[in-house]
Amino acid sequence: MTENLTSPRISFFKILRWQLDRWLSPKKHPAQALPIVAHTQLPHGEYAIWIGHASLWLRLGETTVAIDPVFGNIPMHPRLTPLPLPQEQLKADVVLITHAHYDHYDKATIRYMLAQNPDLIIVAPSGFWRYIKRFIDREQCFEMEWWESLMVGGLFITLVPAKHWSKRTPFDTNKALWGGYVIQNEEHTLYHSGDSAMGDHFKTIGDRFEIDEAFLPIGAYKPEWIMSHNHINPPQALRAAHDLGAQTLIPIHYGTFDLSDEPLDEPLKWFKECAMQDTSYLTTHVLNIGEVYRLRSMSTDKST
Repeated sequence: MTENLTSPRISFFKILRWQLDRWLSPKKHPAQALPIVAHTQLPHGEYAIWIGHASLWLRLGETTVAIDPVFGNIPMHPRLTPLPLPQEQLKADVVLITHAHYDHYDKATIRYMLAQNPDLIIVAPSGFWRYIKRFIDREQCFEMEWWESLMVGGLFITLVPAKHWSKRTPFDTNKALWGGYVIQNEEHTLYHSGDSAMGDHFKTIGDRFEIDEAFLPIGAYKPEWIMSHNHINPPQALRAAHDLGAQTLIPIHYGTFDLSDEPLDEPLKWFKECAMQDTSYLTTHVLNIGEVYRLRSMSTDKST
């Protein structure tokens, strides 16, 4: 199954040609900065807060979970939207990392969070220990294969498949797995896809779980000849949400890093147009960075 959900390799020369064309082409029209809802500290109660790109903060029960936290710049790409909270307030009990790419696993952010909370638990796909072993005890890092689950902080966390790939250096291509997460307690079932192209895995995940909120990417889709193998665009995000059977779709992964050829404000505009044309049961909810989203209170696991 891994082979079917591994993005095909794009040759170095094609990537180089794309980057040269991007450098030589006229600049994209400047986008308006995304609105920010600023806070001085994390709120009380259960919530989800999007802090930009794929970074998500969740509070379920008594446990705070951070998914793919990135506080600052990544190599060759400055952060274009500020954090909505002071960095020292962004604490968590558990960190979930979807894969090793720099815009999802930021070593400086993880080291900072460990300094804030030395008991921090890291959950990551199989093979990820190679990237984190120098600064965390082995018993604090849990690696999982697809469909494996663990219970931590009163939450049932499952690593689920995604169609993507992994690389951090010239020598580690697909040495670690990648994926998304389903996070559950007695009242909620949430899904964060990580990065993924379209595939049958969304339907498979939906067959196993009754998903309340699905946090799905909508940006980094141009040029299509590269990005369609790695990411989904706005109409595909809606299709993925339908395949998942999700109650609510919340778009993420746009407007924070200039990673691709579309203007930064295009994904959200396109997503809103698509959502207006969708006449199904699906609810869509666009979050501003820092906006507090109060979670639904329904969900069960279909699997036994």
